[in-house]
Amino acid sequence: MKRTILVMLALVLAAGTVGAEPVKENSPAPAFTVRTLKGKTVRLSDLKGKVVLLDFGAVECPPCRLEMPILEGWHKKYKGRGLVLLCLLEMNPKAREARKMVKERGLTFPVAIDTKGKIGTRYGLVAHPTTFLIDRSGKVIKAETGYLKGDEKAMEAALLPLLASEAKGAVK
Repeated sequence: MKRTILVMLALVLAAGTVGAEPVKENSPAPAFTVRTLKGKTVRLSDLKGKVVLLDFGAVECPPCRLEMPILEGWHKKYKGRGLVLLCLLEMNPKAREARKMVKERGLTFPVAIDTKGKIGTRYGLVAHPTTFLIDRSGKVIKAETGYLKGDEKAMEAALLPLLASEAKGAVK
C-alpha cells in the first residue's frame, strides 16, 4: 500500500516537470503573449529594447508577498530608465482574487494571469516566485528561483548594468 502511494506520488510529481527544462541564463527568453488584468496585451517581442523583469508568482505565495514590495520599488525607481516589470500569476487564480491582491499590495506594474501555467511551463518553473531578468535583446541574463530576504541584492546588481547600457538598435 505504501509503495503504491509512493509510486503514484512520484508519477504525479514527474508529470508536472516532463518537458519543462528550465530556461538557462544567456539563452533567448521564450516568446509569449498575455493579457494584463487591465486588459492590455503584452508580447515579449514588443519589449525588445527594454530591460524586462519577468516575475512568476501566486496570490497565496508567502515568499511572493515578501518580494512584491521590492519589485514595486524597482518599478517606480527604474521604469524611466527602460525597465519593464511584469508579474505573471500562476496556480489559476480568479481575476477578482488577482485584482484584490494587486490592490492590497499597492502594485502599479502590469500583472497578468498565466492561464494553466502555459508560460511558466515554457520557462521551466519549479517554484514561486521565480524571476527572470531579460536584456534589451531578449536574452535571459539571470534567473532566480524562490525568495529570501537579501536575494534582491544579486538581482539588482545584475539589473543596474543593463539599465546603464543601451543595446545597439534598441527600440525607444
